[in-house]
Amino acid sequence: MTAVSLYAVNKVCYRVVREPEFRRALADSPEEALRAARPPLDEAELTALLAGDVGRLSRMGANHFLLHQLGRFRVLGLDLPTYADRIRAAYR
Repeated sequence: MTAVSLYAVNKVCYRVVREPEFRRALADSPEEALRAARPPLDEAELTALLAGDVGRLSRMGANHFLLHQLGRFRVLGLDLPTYADRIRAAYR
């Protein structure tokens, strides 16, 4: 399993909380918004985020509290129950 560049993934999650315009961009054109994110995400990170694969990102080392914000703000196809299911499934 590949390690994520923790700062890039965590920064995306932080921006979801702090930047409404970034949330809108993720809703309108998620791949474009993520490709424009700085610091840049690598392809594995981008693929996992676009798939809402928080379980994989967690296993790769991303911060659970920050990943949780993706479900909380209902971005990238996630909501809180889906987020929880995917995290649990990653550790079964």
